Amino acid sequence: MSRLTLTAALLVALGSATACAKDAPQASSPAQPQDEVAGYIFGEPVPLGNYAFAKRVSYQFPRLWEEGLLGEEREQAIWDALILHYESFRRGIAVSEEELERRINSVLKNQQQSLTRAQDPAAYAQWVKTTLDEDVPLFENQMRYLLQIDKLKDEVRHSAVVSVTEQQMQQEFLNEQHHLGGEMVVFDAKDEAHAFYDEVREPGRWDAMKAAGERTVRPVSLMTLEAYVDLWSIPKDQLDAFHAMALGSVGEPMPFGKQWCVYRLLEKRTGDLADFPKQRESYEQQIRTKRQYEALTRWVDDLKRSANLKILPLATAQAPASNSQSQR
Repeated sequence: MSRLTLTAALLVALGSATACAKDAPQASSPAQPQDEVAGYIFGEPVPLGNYAFAKRVSYQFPRLWEEGLLGEEREQAIWDALILHYESFRRGIAVSEEELERRINSVLKNQQQSLTRAQDPAAYAQWVKTTLDEDVPLFENQMRYLLQIDKLKDEVRHSAVVSVTEQQMQQEFLNEQHHLGGEMVVFDAKDEAHAFYDEVREPGRWDAMKAAGERTVRPVSLMTLEAYVDLWSIPKDQLDAFHAMALGSVGEPMPFGKQWCVYRLLEKRTGDLADFPKQRESYEQQIRTKRQYEALTRWVDDLKRSANLKILPLATAQAPASNSQSQR
């Protein structure tokens, strides 16, 4: 696609930067002319006005993964969104009035507003102005921008061809049926955890350590293996081996987020594959959806690499001061 076409695509799809509220970067001002370049994607220039628009959206309507991001991480999220939005434009993904209406009404409901866009346009416009310090055209362009990105990702995810095996479904079933509970001691370093494990690997020594109050022993409620993996990134093979141990056993050190733990098994539940057939369909869909999201992540990573992103230093592109409205 030519340089002129890419720039035009961004301008048309994002809307006029002159609609930005006073706290956002102004592409139409002398300090930020529309033809000033904020960076390059796919070798083509991105006007500063479009970057300012995307930056404002990121602060006004942060996605879950954007909340709390600062500095380079926030900038990367803004440019990632610009890349995805351009790809949605390239694919001809459009937002219907019905889709826009649903998104806007969802935002209003999320903000505990009983009004809707269609029922009371005047009150709706006042809410936009009062809450966001924007006008309606800018707000609706922001909603279209986010919707196009969402629709692109949905299209890519649903088109991903993934396979699900019987073994994978049964393993997922067991991950959610097997439970572990007990107590643990946490360490900052792996070496410390291993040294402690060598001292207390025999259950009697663990009891003596606990009775003497030598360490802080944390109780751990009964949880599924899936929860342990998701919460603390413990390797699945290690959890399986630990689950197979006898009650009272002390397991080898495991990762505990950014720390390490030595865990003593005090209670467990064991799933029965005889119960699997009646839940087979739901597990097939669960794994298929999970694999599709994994495929989407790989696709997004490939797209970002192919964009050959180049960000230019711009002292004028400051974060807009705004009332953020999280997009779930």
